[in-house]
Amino acid sequence: MRRESGIKKRKARVDGRSRPRAAAIASAPVQGLVPVSPRLLYVLSDSTGNLPRHMLAAFLTQFPAGTFDTRVRCFLDSPKKVEAVFGEIAATPGAVMHALVDGGAKALVERRCKALGLPHCDLTGPFVRFLSETSGVEPAPDRRRLHDVGEAYRRRVKAVEFALEHDDGLGLDTLHDADVVLVGVSRTSKTPTCMYLAQQGHKASNVSLAIGVEPPAQLLALPAPKVAALVIDAGQLAKIRSRRQAGWHMPDTAYNEADSVEAEVQWSRRLFARQGWATFDVTNQAIEETAARIVERLRLGASPPGDTVT
Repeated sequence: MRRESGIKKRKARVDGRSRPRAAAIASAPVQGLVPVSPRLLYVLSDSTGNLPRHMLAAFLTQFPAGTFDTRVRCFLDSPKKVEAVFGEIAATPGAVMHALVDGGAKALVERRCKALGLPHCDLTGPFVRFLSETSGVEPAPDRRRLHDVGEAYRRRVKAVEFALEHDDGLGLDTLHDADVVLVGVSRTSKTPTCMYLAQQGHKASNVSLAIGVEPPAQLLALPAPKVAALVIDAGQLAKIRSRRQAGWHMPDTAYNEADSVEAEVQWSRRLFARQGWATFDVTNQAIEETAARIVERLRLGASPPGDTVT
């Protein structure tokens, strides 16, 4: 009996130690796996919210999809509005990130988060302090300067207007006024890339090419460094065009047939090589990355200080 009792005691001690450890292991997040339920994350902004959205978009690429349920709250430009959004946060708690400019608003968020016991992070404060300490210049916390309707803004508006007026071969007589002209066969992301470049203040236009059709003389007369030639894998292009045909309820034609598409892509490559145009492969490429490569390779110059991309 004593022996049996001792065994039971030892088993109880082992179980007592193992249960918490097992529970901890079971509850520990496994790297690379999506959580059972997304973590709620509030993102607060005193303006449009574009800045924290862009920052968070970059940060979240390092986490599995569905890790966070992100809720952006914009135009919190007064203590009253900040307090109002904390009514929502208190009712449905979650972590808080913010990109507020005003020091008083930052302090208010910190106090409210501490009172609620919520984790919080200032997305802009540490970087602004770093720049201030590095330059010796005191920052001016004016949120309106981010979207100032000044020269940089007007330049972007004019660039967007130019891109619309020179889309898909329009406005050939003033094509030479463009900072960059995108060329390529149909469905190589010319228009969206142009619009993205325009929002950065670059006057961009685009001309679509088709096999068997002579390119416009105005295009061929441009200096080579002004042209960005877009190419894409023929197989992927055929699939893109097929989806478009299906969406329009149209039968298959040479436009989306694999052999014809392959011949068209090869024809465009020969044209680009003959003209000496810089070539950019957009296969599985986001327009943001294509635009950045064009800006760098053609030396269009970075967006001037104060410019932002919507």
